[in-house]
Amino acid sequence: MSTAIDTKLSTLKDGLAKAKDMRYKAELRKDALLKQQEEILEQIRAEQVDPELLEQEIEKLEREIAQLADEVESLIPWDLIKSQA
Repeated sequence: MSTAIDTKLSTLKDGLAKAKDMRYKAELRKDALLKQQEEILEQIRAEQVDPELLEQEIEKLEREIAQLADEVESLIPWDLIKSQA
């Protein structure tokens, strides 16, 4: 074989080995992410929230927080605080 062909084959062999290594690492990462996703879904279910309704639950909680913040703000005697400043 010629040197050019040997070089080309060596380059292809190295590329294939690197691609296999990258694929293996990607599969490991995918498995880890899937496991993490399942753990998160279990935590969500433990809080009695349907993962499919998570967005709605977050919006509901944000509304409740805003309402409670408004209530707290209305209870603070701002006029007295301003007069003491």
